[in-house]
Amino acid sequence: MMLDRQKLVESQTVVKKIANGINPIDDTPFNDTSFLTTPQVIQPIFYLFNYMFHIANGNISSRQRPKQFFITNEQLDNVVLPEGKIGIMEFAKAINEVIDPTISKKLNGAMINKKLKELQILSEAIDEEGHRRTITNENSEAYGIESVTKSFRGREYQKVVFNEVGKQFLLKNLKQLMN
Repeated sequence: MMLDRQKLVESQTVVKKIANGINPIDDTPFNDTSFLTTPQVIQPIFYLFNYMFHIANGNISSRQRPKQFFITNEQLDNVVLPEGKIGIMEFAKAINEVIDPTISKKLNGAMINKKLKELQILSEAIDEEGHRRTITNENSEAYGIESVTKSFRGREYQKVVFNEVGKQFLLKNLKQLMN
């Protein structure tokens, strides 16, 4: 464990130099045209440095569960969705296959449906027994979302499904929807 902490502190030193625009090998400043001097690179490096600092000082447990959903563009590109129309849980399962659970909270259908309801792409209805259910509305079809009749234990119900247009809409807009 002590060796891991020492490696972390050594890594912190290197990351801090890079974040401050200094080459960690020869301690010379990076050239102004280097991609390492752009805000898009410097800000995440400072974030990484601060995160490493908190871990090294015991302020963040490595077993702590992530509280927010996070997915990279590369992970999104690696998502393999089932063929045909799928329900929201199948979509969430495919996303969870590619995310890093140590960095990102797992996705579930309720999280996605909540956002789609906020955008009025889906709606909510209360049945005779007082149970809430997600349903399609007049906006749903334009986003590739349909309702199909399914049967479970002899009882028919309407299931919200995503066709190819709907699956691509979710993939393309997932980061914006969940943040």
